[in-house]
Amino acid sequence: MNLIDVTKKFGTAEAANDFLERMRWPEGVRCVKCDGTKVSKYVKQASTRMRFSAKTGYVEKPVPARILYVCRECKRQFSVTEGTIFNDTHLPLQKWFMATALMVNAKKGLSAKQMERDVEVTYKTAWYLCHRIREAMENENGVFGGTVEMDETFMGGRYDERRKRARYAKQPVMGVIQRGTEEEHSKVHAFPIPHVRREVIADVVKNYVAPEAQIYTDEGGGYRHLKDKHNHAIVIHSKGEYVRGEVHTNSIEGFWSLVKRQIIGQHHFVSVKHLQRYLNEVSFKFNNREAESLFLLVIIRLLIGSALKYKTLIATEAPQQRLLSIKDAAEEPF
Repeated sequence: MNLIDVTKKFGTAEAANDFLERMRWPEGVRCVKCDGTKVSKYVKQASTRMRFSAKTGYVEKPVPARILYVCRECKRQFSVTEGTIFNDTHLPLQKWFMATALMVNAKKGLSAKQMERDVEVTYKTAWYLCHRIREAMENENGVFGGTVEMDETFMGGRYDERRKRARYAKQPVMGVIQRGTEEEHSKVHAFPIPHVRREVIADVVKNYVAPEAQIYTDEGGGYRHLKDKHNHAIVIHSKGEYVRGEVHTNSIEGFWSLVKRQIIGQHHFVSVKHLQRYLNEVSFKFNNREAESLFLLVIIRLLIGSALKYKTLIATEAPQQRLLSIKDAAEEPF
């Protein structure tokens, strides 16, 4: 669903509310408190409310008209957004739907500044909105079987001119991809890890790879122990070997190119604190690239998910966290 479709289908608050109502209660509206089915619908007319500001004192603020429901059994009054991520955001549903459509259709991601311009909200609202949508794109922690490729990459940090090391103070990120078959396409998990030593690699394999899977990696030292308990083969990149029959890591390296293309080309830098959400976005689009409607998938997740609190987003970062800049990422080899 593109932006024109969203504008046509959800041009009014009533149309947006009716759509969310059908998505949330396909068999009819139910009370959010007692689960009763005797529910009435009405429109609460626009009004004003006095609000206090330390700078201006009491100011009269407009309150737009709202579509509400009331349960005739328990007398509970509620809206279609109550108990969802959409609740208490002070944003019209039309803008939520526009923002979702913009993000799922942006192949290389969408910056908060672009969202600010397109949806006509403040930068703070746009930034928070983007992260809540990314949170809804969190992938399920499934176990991969068949043929699996594993590889790590490094995000952010600084290039050490003295030691000529591109990985100085960088954040390692692990990727696990299950190769596609005739029945289904390839899928991926991606997440930050503390380091790339043996114990972390072993924990990743335990949680994300089936015991009978065939694992392909490069010659990194953290992978050497895998042959003791798993079907494991490597390609030796340091000797110019990148493909040996079915043995290669080209699939996961192709995914890393998608990740860095978005971060370098669109966001320019991301903090380690929020890195997982950006990985969620790229992974979600990759894993659901053959879905009929990414828009509907995200809307459903927004309906059933829990709200991401603003305080969680702005919590102080740890001193060791770094930013991924264009220069740093460009100097980091895939």
